[in-house]
Amino acid sequence: MSSQSSRGGGTGIPAAVLALLGGIFHLIGVAGGAVMLAGDDDLGRALLTFLLHVLVAGVLITGGVGLILAKPFGRTWTIGGAVLALLLYVSVLVLGSFGVFFLGLADKTIPVGYTALLCLPAVATLVLASVRPTARWVTSGWS
Repeated sequence: MSSQSSRGGGTGIPAAVLALLGGIFHLIGVAGGAVMLAGDDDLGRALLTFLLHVLVAGVLITGGVGLILAKPFGRTWTIGGAVLALLLYVSVLVLGSFGVFFLGLADKTIPVGYTALLCLPAVATLVLASVRPTARWVTSGWS
C-alpha cells in the first residue's frame, strides 16, 4: 500500500454514477411531465412537474459528467443537484400533507415510503460528493 493518500476516485466516481442515475430518473419525470402537459386539466401542476424535473435532471447530469471528468464544477453541480432533489422530495411530502399535489400526484395518496426511498440515493450522492476525497478527486483528476 502506498503512502500517498487516495485521490478520491473511490468517492468521486460513485458520486458521479449516482448523479447520472438520478438525472436519468428525473428525465423519466420530464417525459411524464410532458405527457401531463398534453393531457392534464391542471396546466399549472403539469408545467411545474415538467420544469422541476428538467431542472433537477439538468443539474445532476451536468454534475455527474463533470465529476467523471474530474472537474471542480462537477462536484459543485452534483452537490447542488442532490440538494435540489432532496428539497423537491421533501416539498412533495410537506405540500401533499396540505392538499397541494404536484409531480404527478393527483389525489390524497402521498407515497411517503416511496418518497423517503427516493431520498436515499440523493443523500448518498450528496455525502459522496461532499467528502474531502471527492474534493481531491476534482483537483488531482485522473492522472
